[in-house]
Amino acid sequence: MKMRNIRRVLFCLGGVCALAGCSAHVTEYRKMGFDFIQQGFASIENTPDVYEVIEIEKVRVFIVGDRKHFNWEKAAAYGSPIAGYANTKNEICLFGKRVGDKIVVNQAILGHEFNHLLNFKNPKIADPDKLDNLGL
Repeated sequence: MKMRNIRRVLFCLGGVCALAGCSAHVTEYRKMGFDFIQQGFASIENTPDVYEVIEIEKVRVFIVGDRKHFNWEKAAAYGSPIAGYANTKNEICLFGKRVGDKIVVNQAILGHEFNHLLNFKNPKIADPDKLDNLGL
C-alpha cells in the first residue's frame, strides 16, 4: 500500500472513531487527571509522622461564569490565564459551568486554591505555586 493510501485509511479510521463516540468524555478526562495527580503524589516518599490540623473559619467560595465577577483585576482581565484564586480573607473564586440543573467546577482548580488557604493559615503547608522549588 502506498504511503498516501495509508494516510487516507488512517484519516478515515480516525473520523469513524470520532463519529462513533470513541473520543473521551469529560468524566474520563477527569479520572485520567486524578490518576496522573495521584501517581505524582504517590512518587513522593511516605512520611507517616505527618499530622497537622488546620482550622479555617467561614470559607467563602465564589463560583462565577464570567471574569467580570472576579474581584482581582489581574484575574478579571479578559485573556488572563488565571482560572481561579484565593485570598487571605478565606475566599476562593473560580469558574463554574451549568450542566442541566447543576453547577460544575474544576476540581483541580478548587483543590489548588484551597491549598492556598491551608498555606495562608500554616506555612508548613507548601504553597501550591512553588512546588517546583521543592523539586516536585
